[in-house]
Amino acid sequence: MGILGKKLWRHIRHNKGQFLAVAAVVMVGIIAYIAMSSSYYNLSQSQENFYRENNFADYYFQVVKAPQEVMKQVEILPGVKRVTGRIQRDLPIIKKSGERATARVVSYTLPMENELNNLSLVQGRMFADNQRGSDVEVLLDPKFASANNLVWGDRVTVVVEGKETFLNAVGSAISPEFIYTMKDSADMLPDPQKFGIFMLESRQAQQVLNMPDQINQVLIEFSSGADQTQIIAAVKDILKPYGLLASYPRKDQLSHAVLQAELDSLRSVTLFLPLIFLGIAAAIQFVILRRMVKAQRSQIGVMKAMGYDNYRIMVHYASYALAVSILGAVLGTFLGLILAGSISQMYAQFFNLPGGMQGYNMKAIFYGFILSLSVGVAAGLTASRSVARIHPAEAMRPEPPQNSGKSLLEKLPLLWKELNPGWKMTLRNIGRNRGRFMLTLMGVVFAVALLIIAFFTNDAVDYIMQRYFYVGQTYDLSIRFNSLIQEKELLDINRMDGVQKVEGFLELPVKIHYQGKTQDEVLLAYPSDLSMKTMESGTGQPIQVPPDGILINQRTAAKLGVKEGDEVELETLLPIGPVHRDTVKIMGETRQLIGGGSYINLQRANRILQERNLVSGAMLKVETGKVGFVESEINKMLGVSSVLSRQKELQNFQKNMASMTYSVSLMILFAVVLGFAIVYNSSVMNFAERQREIASLRVVGYSTQEVSSLLLKENLLQSLFGVLLGLPFGRLVAGAYVKSVSTDLYTLPVIIYPLTYLFSALGGIIFIMLAHRFAIKGIKDLDLVATLKNSD
Repeated sequence: MGILGKKLWRHIRHNKGQFLAVAAVVMVGIIAYIAMSSSYYNLSQSQENFYRENNFADYYFQVVKAPQEVMKQVEILPGVKRVTGRIQRDLPIIKKSGERATARVVSYTLPMENELNNLSLVQGRMFADNQRGSDVEVLLDPKFASANNLVWGDRVTVVVEGKETFLNAVGSAISPEFIYTMKDSADMLPDPQKFGIFMLESRQAQQVLNMPDQINQVLIEFSSGADQTQIIAAVKDILKPYGLLASYPRKDQLSHAVLQAELDSLRSVTLFLPLIFLGIAAAIQFVILRRMVKAQRSQIGVMKAMGYDNYRIMVHYASYALAVSILGAVLGTFLGLILAGSISQMYAQFFNLPGGMQGYNMKAIFYGFILSLSVGVAAGLTASRSVARIHPAEAMRPEPPQNSGKSLLEKLPLLWKELNPGWKMTLRNIGRNRGRFMLTLMGVVFAVALLIIAFFTNDAVDYIMQRYFYVGQTYDLSIRFNSLIQEKELLDINRMDGVQKVEGFLELPVKIHYQGKTQDEVLLAYPSDLSMKTMESGTGQPIQVPPDGILINQRTAAKLGVKEGDEVELETLLPIGPVHRDTVKIMGETRQLIGGGSYINLQRANRILQERNLVSGAMLKVETGKVGFVESEINKMLGVSSVLSRQKELQNFQKNMASMTYSVSLMILFAVVLGFAIVYNSSVMNFAERQREIASLRVVGYSTQEVSSLLLKENLLQSLFGVLLGLPFGRLVAGAYVKSVSTDLYTLPVIIYPLTYLFSALGGIIFIMLAHRFAIKGIKDLDLVATLKNSD
């Protein structure tokens, strides 16, 4: 090690607290970058490989019923690479406990290597091609099997056309279209106890569902460079005679939309969070090195007199920043990879992807090191440029004091006179070091903003929970029937012991047409005297279902470009009966934080269907303590497809949100590291620059506590302004974050409770006080005689 290397190492050893504090900021930035980049890479690579290997379809068409031969007409269309026809239908499940769940039965043709959306076996075995015996073999999605404690060989009971049918579970499998198994966009979160994917061999599915040689879904894959618009129009013409219910591209497929939204959110955080820490780390290093060059002015003069040129001296000082960056990058990479593994495990709880989503993204590691080193080198070379302006002879003399002029308060004599000497010294020191003050202020602002964002997610989720479970709906049970029934049939349920009130509803799938634009939507039809559900207007105010017209979902309105007062055409998409069309007026917009759907009066919906008093489900208000009994009784009714308990939905919501505590804790830790490091470094530099002043004060009789309070005043000013600016800045960042992650499926409200502002402010003050206490430990040990000699 050369002379300059020993000098650098000696300086780091004597100022290890400051060195480690800056390295910690770099480390957190690299942790965030490595963890988020690796998680994004693992998730996106798993998605891409799964889609490619299992032939994920490009477009989907849903019909009432069509002969299998229709696929031949689609196959010959120019630009169509591959076609798969299949059956998909939801069936009620009767569990051993008597509870109801929903099975999405999907048929698959063997061999399936060339089929679209084919399966990857997870456990057990594939269902047989030529099955013998009375039992039908079924593959289950792994999360449903695990949640319901099903093992291979168990029999599962489903209800088909009012009759119980037994399926024999032989294994579990996953498909690219069911990576995220949620029934529909109206559901809040996946509930594997209540919903699962059942995969059957195609001929067995046709037999079970009484659809011989028929299909109700067509999936296609486009050839490269194909005219997709023309192909879609041609397929629609072919399928129109068979009752075309829906058609949508891959981007609107529910599972893909959820996964892609998560990837987009992860990418936003990957770009945003590391830059904050690395940018502030660069600024801290710049200030530290600039002060170091200034403090070691005479040493630089001696080095130049000994023959060291400007380049070598600049590299020497830049090496400090480089050492910080290397240490931060090494520790950050190691901890970032550990964190990436934890994040991937968390994703595995929600997404059915092969391979466990584990792996090391070497590109992210390489870029992380390059990013860290670039920040360090840039800060080091920029700060050490002043070395070139130092001449050996001039460096032997003390640097002349700077002419800082009067501060703003000094120009206000009446106010200045009221300040005690301690505050005057503090304000003058701030005036002499405006750059450092602003840097520390900026660091506190970002640290408090990060605390706001961390706590904000809890606030937003709590707000959603309160609005959805306690304000938006007050029923105890919600039931859905296998088919549409007359409202008078609800009387049997109303007579059950414990049932206080029953309100029927109708879920009506439609296409909404407006000026050449079309949007698939579900109309939720409720009675005029609705009491168990509350709708919100676009501004969040309670709104009633109008007797005529519809209340359109905000997101649907934005896609169609419609507003209140416009008229739209509705086209019904029920799988039975003729298609009905009607024109209705938009009476307002509704805001739904999770899920979708627009609202219409129940009688008006029946008039569209040219029917009277049809319902597809009902909401129940039940006496306290009798919900379990009523739920058990309803589960015995074969005509019921599902029973949802509001309390169980709430428990499922809370269970799914439990993983959020991990990310919130990490964000709080990152904020504390950032705030502590920047205040600590600022305090250390302030103490180092004012050692002669502090020594003089100690000599004339100031106590250690009194001297400490002088330094504390400056930190308190930084804290006060940093917190005051950080709170609104955090609100702005939270709004930008929400905008970047909101999708058609859910929208986080920008809700920040007063306690969040209070906790964030207190958190900022606490880590500032801690940093100050650590930084001023040297006051007691200060050698007053040596310091007052003014040796460099």
